[in-house]
Order: sequence, then structure tokens, then C-alpha cells
Amino acid sequence: MADAGSASPRQAALRVRRPTVVDLRLASGLVLFAFALTHLLNHALGLVSIDTMLAVQEARMIVTRSLPGTVILILSAVVHLALGLARFTQSHIRRMGWQNAIQLGFGLMIPIMLIRHVLGTHGVNAMFGVDDDYRYALWVMWPGQAINLALLIGLVWIHACIGLHHWLGGRAWYRRTLRLWQGLALLIPVLGYAGFVSAARLEQATGTFRNPLSLSQYARYVDLVTTSNWIYLCLLAAAAAVWGLFLVADRLGSRITVTYVDGPAAHAPRGLSILAISRVNRIPHAAVCGGRARCSTCRVRVMKGQDNLPPPSDLEQRVLRRLGAPANVRLACQVYPKGNITISTLLPAKIMPDTDMGIDRYLWGVERDVTVMFCDLREFTHLTEGRLPYDIVFVLNQFLGRMAETIEDTGGFVDKFMGDSVMAIFGMEVSPRVAALQAMAAARAMDGVLDGLNQSLREALPAPLAMGIGMHSGPAILGRIGTMRQAGGDTSALTALGETVNLASRLEGKSKELGVQLVVSTETADLAGLGPCAGCVPQMVDVRGLSHPIKVYAVRRATDLPVSVAATS
Repeated sequence: MADAGSASPRQAALRVRRPTVVDLRLASGLVLFAFALTHLLNHALGLVSIDTMLAVQEARMIVTRSLPGTVILILSAVVHLALGLARFTQSHIRRMGWQNAIQLGFGLMIPIMLIRHVLGTHGVNAMFGVDDDYRYALWVMWPGQAINLALLIGLVWIHACIGLHHWLGGRAWYRRTLRLWQGLALLIPVLGYAGFVSAARLEQATGTFRNPLSLSQYARYVDLVTTSNWIYLCLLAAAAAVWGLFLVADRLGSRITVTYVDGPAAHAPRGLSILAISRVNRIPHAAVCGGRARCSTCRVRVMKGQDNLPPPSDLEQRVLRRLGAPANVRLACQVYPKGNITISTLLPAKIMPDTDMGIDRYLWGVERDVTVMFCDLREFTHLTEGRLPYDIVFVLNQFLGRMAETIEDTGGFVDKFMGDSVMAIFGMEVSPRVAALQAMAAARAMDGVLDGLNQSLREALPAPLAMGIGMHSGPAILGRIGTMRQAGGDTSALTALGETVNLASRLEGKSKELGVQLVVSTETADLAGLGPCAGCVPQMVDVRGLSHPIKVYAVRRATDLPVSVAATS
């Protein structure tokens, strides 16, 4: 009988996870970003008309001025500000990196600019019942507050964009479309401010708006703005004082040593993360997400002193579990050593975290479900016997070059050339099903290209060229293999590793044994929807390295593949 106090795996999976500081910072930031984004887009409608601005503002206020909307906005602002102040007290510019330092600095400046804006709109609406629609805002802010508004937009937008970039930096779709997001990041604030200026000038020129505040109400508003600013400045001063105390404690407290394998020994006060220790000592250490535990690029292998590390937090465990990392691999941004340790970084030490290369996930390896293809030129040695080296190289380049072009045209990545063979990967950025379809389309097209080559080379060769293809789908490790050098260039190459690659290579060898052009594993066939057909014969084959026969599809010629399984769209 199960222990009543124990939970089943299903119950454990359904258990609500407590939000971490990182979760709270992200969630509150996204709420505030959504508000700022829609606000700027509303401003941009001033380029159309003031009436359009007003209509959209009314629709927005149904959400933002509702009780739930107001509570969520206030809570998000308070949480985000509190976490920002807490981060400031524990910060050091050299530990943070310049992007994080700019983000934090701009974030702390935002309230100074925002207090007057919020109290001048929502504040006077709540206190005095003033209708703070766009006509009111345009009248009171133009031209006296125009520069302040531009500064506020810049501070908010840059702060938000840095945070979003760190959050999304590890996602493939974001990297593929980075130029689009960079363009929008420039366009949206420019259009927002331009819409405000255009509408404000029009309102000043044609409007008959009058100040709805009495002198006493305006005096109360000014007093409230002044008091609020002083309160915030006192909070900043208190945070600065705490920061100073931490700094003094860092200088006077006990110190530890972190030794980097094949690198320096870094000395730092207790209480810093491994990533912070690297930054304080100017030791390059990759961290795509900026040290927020949203990626795993800062991870290290602990060689000595594992007893001097605290156990992983829930946040760190979640990331490490996703990686399947061993016990001596830890996230440098989440580990605070209590004593001396020796570590090895798992990303090349010369790759700086804040450069564009920092988001190249293949530097440290990723696992993906892909389709791997091997294509080999049959009997090439026999065909080139007695021929000049130039002729041999010419024919080989014709074959491999045309096949590589065909692979790339159908969505594949040419991994490497090996003598008279080529290896290709499909699915690095698409789903497994699309990858299998792309590989089928490539094989079908390659057969057609081979016919064309034989036609053009018929007078140069004693017999037509023939090829064999093998393909298999499954998980593989994709990574850059080789040396990463600071000078003299990068000698690493992107490749795939694992049993999926080995089996695809062996199936290519089986194509010669079976007397067919193409051998497809059932995994690839199932993904692409391939079944028995004319020229496609399912059969069981023995494969070296496997203890039992496996089912494959032996395809006489790749052009025998049905068009339906050789289409990528």
C-alpha cells in the first residue's frame, strides 16, 4: 500500500511550482511592456487623427482602468520596482555586463520621469474626476513636457528591449527573425512619438481645450508630485546605502578562490555567484540570458570542491534536469560557492557572452530530432582508373557540387564531404515531419540531377555515375566541433553526432548490398507518410551494431518515391 504522504508522478507533475524571483521579474515586466507597447501604438494613431486616438484609448481603458486591470498594473509596477531596487543593492557594474548595467540604470531612472506623467493623467482623474483623455494629455504636455516624454519613451523602451532580448535570445525563431524585431524596436517608439507630436500640434492649433484644474487642485497636484519624487529618491538613497554596505562587506569579508581549468585562479569575496566572480575578475564567461537562469550557456563542470557548493535551487534544478546534466555540472549564475573550488567552463572561454556569437547555441551543443542523409558515389575508383588528377577532381566536384546545391535547395544543411560522399542534416530549424519530407524531396531531386549529370558527362566517362543514399530520423547532438581560437580564425565545424548519424551511414552502405539507390528507415518513412509503393519495398535487414534486424524501405530509384512524400509544403 502506498504511503499516504507520498505523491504519484502525476500528482507531482500537477503540483503548482512556486514562482521564483526570475519568474516574478519576467511576469511583471511583460505586463508593463504590454501596457507600454499598446500605449505607444495608441500614440502612433495621432498620425491618422485625434478621433482615432480617442476611440482606441477608450477601448484600452476598458481593460487598464478596470479594477482587475488596475490591480494587475499596480502590482506589476511595485514588484518590478522592488526587484529592481533589490538587484541594485547587490549589483556591481563589472559583475553585470554592460547590457545589464544599462537596463538596470534606465529602469531606476524611469520612475523619476514617470511619476509626473502618471499623476498628471490617471492621478488627477482619480483625485478630481478630470477626464484625462488624449485631448487633455495633448494640451497639458505640449510643448512643455515634450522633451520629458521623449526621454521617458526612450528609457522605458530600451529597458524593455534589453530584457526581451535576454529572454528570447536562446530561441531559434527569434534568432532567425532578429532583424525584423530590431526594425520594429526602432519603428514603434519613433511612430509613437511622431503621432503624439502631430496630434499635439493639431490640437494646439485648432482645439478650444481649457485647463480643468482649479488653482487649488493644481497646487495639490504639484505637492503630490514633489512628495512622490522625494519618496522615490529616499528609496534610491536607501538602496545606495545598502549597496555601499555590501561593497564594504565584500572588501572586508573572507575571500574564496575559484580556479579555472587551463585558466587563472580568481579571488573574490564570499556571496558572489561563479558568473559574478568571472566578471569581477574579467574572465570571459558565456551567459546568453545575462545570468537569469533562462539558458544554460554559463554552466560549468565542478572538478574539485563540490562540497563547498550549496544544493541546486528549484530554478537551477529545472534547467539542469532539462539538460540531463550530471551532478557535477552547475549553472554559474545560480551557484554561490562557500569555499574554494576548481571548475571548467563548458563554453569556449574566448567567446564573450554579450556578443552576437553568444546566441550561437551550437557552440555548446543542442539535441534535436533530425533526419540525416548520406549519399555516396558508387564505383568512383573504378570509373576514374587511368585518368588524370584534373579529370578526377572535375567529375567529383561536378557530382558533389550539384548534390550539395540540391540538398540546400530543399532545406537541408550540408554537414561535410568525405571523399566521394556527402552527409546532410534536415530539421535544424523545422519540425521532424518537415525534415523527413525535405529529405525525401532532396533524394528525389538528386536522382533527377544525377540523370542530368550523366547526360552531360556521357562522353567523359566509360559508364554512367551511380549513387547510394541512406537516411534515418531520430535525436542527434548538433554542435560545433573543433578548436575555437582568438586569433587565426575559427576551425570549428557544425556537425551532427549520435546513433542517428551512425545508422543513416550504415543504411547508405545497405543500398549497395540491396542493389537499390535509396534505403529509408521506418522512422523517416513514418514521419513522411511513406508506405509500400511501386519501387518501394519494405523489408527486414541486419545492420552492423544492432542486435536485431530492422525494417527499412528499399527504393529502387529515388524518383520512384511518391510526390506526396517528397513535397515540403
